[in-house]
Amino acid sequence: MLKLKTLNMEDTDMSIYQSQKAGSNARKRGLRVLPKSCGYFVHVTSRVVQQKFLFGNEEKAVFTDLLFPWADFSGISVLTYCLMNNHVHLLLWVPKAQQVRPEELFRRMERVWPERKVEAWMNAYRGAPGCLQKEMEANLLRRMHSLPDFMRVLKQGFSAWYNKQHNLYGVFWDGRYRSMVLKDTPEALFSVAAYIDLNPMRAGICKDPVEYRWSGYGQASRGQGVCRDGLTLLINFTKGCSPRELGLLAKVRKPQSLPWKTTESLYRAWLYAKGRSTEERKGSKSRRGFSSEEVLAEFAKTIEEINSL
Repeated sequence: MLKLKTLNMEDTDMSIYQSQKAGSNARKRGLRVLPKSCGYFVHVTSRVVQQKFLFGNEEKAVFTDLLFPWADFSGISVLTYCLMNNHVHLLLWVPKAQQVRPEELFRRMERVWPERKVEAWMNAYRGAPGCLQKEMEANLLRRMHSLPDFMRVLKQGFSAWYNKQHNLYGVFWDGRYRSMVLKDTPEALFSVAAYIDLNPMRAGICKDPVEYRWSGYGQASRGQGVCRDGLTLLINFTKGCSPRELGLLAKVRKPQSLPWKTTESLYRAWLYAKGRSTEERKGSKSRRGFSSEEVLAEFAKTIEEINSL
């Protein structure tokens, strides 16, 4: 029988982030001192210029359509995400740079490049000598397993679409993205995941995070396989999988060790714990969320689900 460990129900604090500094400006740059010798979990945020509310449903749909193919190309796993009207949150697993077989390189390339560009590249590749083929493969591989390269193509690709769609010029994003590397602990990952998926409820957009369409949890609840994969990785981590195993699981798509209904119940119980309203607590700043009765009821449902396994 699985045991659901109840952790502190207070909101995310800075202790879950790794302390990495590179000079006095490291904090201002969003702790963009990224590990190079190992994979890492990272919380990424990016805001629209001047905090304008430019993300409508069409924009969110296009951003999502760019997010997952480019993550696949980069070898990066999206554990969860949330698209708000003026900013985005991403929780990512970025693996250590590694060799990729040519067949896999070609598959990833076909996911994000136009057909004509893929065909031209493949024709050049087939006609090149072996040493030049290796160089072409290396050029592709250098763009993978890299958070900066991934965020660059994702943000630039969306900006180009938005400007063309609205006949505009200029910047869409408010500068560079902010990245915070997380500690490799279940509480750190679940705290940030909950913070991300609870954003719409905290903002008063919905009463329950499951109702919000533009989030990892919302899409997973609607049957989106790649979003269910992300939350399954989180659950697997709490069961003892190492970060490296998480990266492997994300790539080989191993069968889920728990049925999705149980995985969802475990994650939802954590969301309820972290999403408790502060209106009940005297002296606390008012914040939308679940009542204590709702939290306890959700915990009871989760325990019943686990006991039925």
